[in-house]
Amino acid sequence: MKTYKFKLSKAAVILTIAGILLGLGAIGFTVWRIYRTGFSEPLYIIQHVVLLLVGTIAIVIFASILIRSVYKITDKEIVLWFGIIKSTFKISDIESLHLFTKTNKLVIYFKDEKYTVVVVKPDWYNEFCKEILARNEKIRYDVSVSDSDEPEI
Repeated sequence: MKTYKFKLSKAAVILTIAGILLGLGAIGFTVWRIYRTGFSEPLYIIQHVVLLLVGTIAIVIFASILIRSVYKITDKEIVLWFGIIKSTFKISDIESLHLFTKTNKLVIYFKDEKYTVVVVKPDWYNEFCKEILARNEKIRYDVSVSDSDEPEI
């Protein structure tokens, strides 16, 4: 099984780090508020619980995006982990791989007229394609260099 790390943009990395920091800030603020005011009123108890849950969920989601955003190619499928979200694509359902050199995008087309754009380092496109093509010889591989062949994304 070969693994390829998802390539996040700098803005996405900054936003996920900001999300983690906001989650930590929410937890820190809530702990400080509990220390200062305690559980004197039912409304405060609900607020404290909600802020602690939201802060924890934000940390888990954003940290998982930074840590576990990968493509895994197995013998029968491509598994995309984007944080805690998992998507699987059967290699037998792939009709073609298309590399658009002008936009530097690799697109996988499926038999049911669906497609997905692969978001890894452009240096890994050839190796990624070879891994898939080695598992199914019927997949067509195309490369486009003109403007007219850009995908409708």
